[in-house]
Amino acid sequence: MRRLTFVLAACVLTAAPKSAHGQQRSVTLAEAIQLAEKAAPNVVQALGTVRATGAGVRAAWGEYLPRLSTNASYGSSFSDGPSRTDPITGEVIPGGSSSSSLTVGASGSIDIFTGFRRGASMSSAKANRTDAEAALAFERAQSALTTTNQFLQALQGADLVRVRQDAIRRAQEKLAIANARLSTRGVTIADSLQAVVDLTGTRLQLLNDERALTEAEANLARYLGLDGRVAAVTDSSLFRTVTIADANELMAEAMERSPQVIRAVAAVRLARANLGLTRSAYFPAITLSGSTSYGGSDRNSYNLFNNRSVNLGVQWQLFNGFARERDMTTRRASLEAAEAREADARRQIGASLTTYLAALRTAQERTTLTQQNLESARASAQVQTERYRLGSIGIVELNAAQDALSRAETDAVSARYDYLRAKTQIEATLGRTL
Repeated sequence: MRRLTFVLAACVLTAAPKSAHGQQRSVTLAEAIQLAEKAAPNVVQALGTVRATGAGVRAAWGEYLPRLSTNASYGSSFSDGPSRTDPITGEVIPGGSSSSSLTVGASGSIDIFTGFRRGASMSSAKANRTDAEAALAFERAQSALTTTNQFLQALQGADLVRVRQDAIRRAQEKLAIANARLSTRGVTIADSLQAVVDLTGTRLQLLNDERALTEAEANLARYLGLDGRVAAVTDSSLFRTVTIADANELMAEAMERSPQVIRAVAAVRLARANLGLTRSAYFPAITLSGSTSYGGSDRNSYNLFNNRSVNLGVQWQLFNGFARERDMTTRRASLEAAEAREADARRQIGASLTTYLAALRTAQERTTLTQQNLESARASAQVQTERYRLGSIGIVELNAAQDALSRAETDAVSARYDYLRAKTQIEATLGRTL
């Protein structure tokens, strides 16, 4: 019996929770969002697309300017054969003659009329840039949403570890009380054994929570473009509650400012601009071109003689095997699909925002109720601990109170972070913070 009592006492001394991790980098939510934007592949790709479409607008402006080119060439030739007499001059031309020549020149052209193609091309390029900018805003919002959710996952994991450490502390206290009462024969050895079982079970739960925390912090580091683990640092503003005064006003704002809606609207404008660009193929094009060149050879001591020309050309494709009609049909189908996607995006935003607002209200009520329940459970556990210490109740009643406290702590943490996730979803839908 004395040996068993010594073992039970040793469980109290060795059951102190260990630190989950050593020194590691920690970030706030704002820092995490900034780092994630630099590392997110979709954001990086969207930034590149914005730059490319900006170059496309510059190229569309360039279609209004003349096209210029220059050329220069030098060559030599050799002809073999017997001597012969020029039939006109009677001059004897020796065989095996060689010659060289030099030519330099420049040419240019400008479109006088392109069948409205340049204007349509400019509209298409600008619409393409607007679409790329809308896609960038959408990807940034999605990156912020994903990063915030992972940040909250790491924070929640850290809170659950602290909850489990508090449960271990209570289990250690219960074991110490049971051992103390066992030494005075106030209880049987069964109470101490049950306390050891409860302590071991709580420590096993702590190991699972620490593993989940490690996974959450490792995934957070991956989203931030870092290696290892990154701890999430909380601040008071993160848990600030918001008041939704007018849900209808918020819904109207989402229909106009949501990154998803803006992206769909930009896609419609792009499809409409591409339709206008295709329509320009039905009109003629007028081009003015000119060239000048200087050429000479060794036979005239490289005296350069000028050769110049000016041309005004008209090109009008009257029939091309219904290819224009095919392209117009394809563009109209793309426009109709883009308009359908825009309408669906608005419906999706309406349904999602309605769901997120309901989730926000539910989470807010759950937060209030679970906090009240936590305070009651904490007070009940304290009372039951003292009653067990005094011997007025058994270990079964104390276990029930402590289990209820552990559940209340877990529920309070879950409700608090469910509220934050619902708020984050609303912010991602609106494209701004609440």
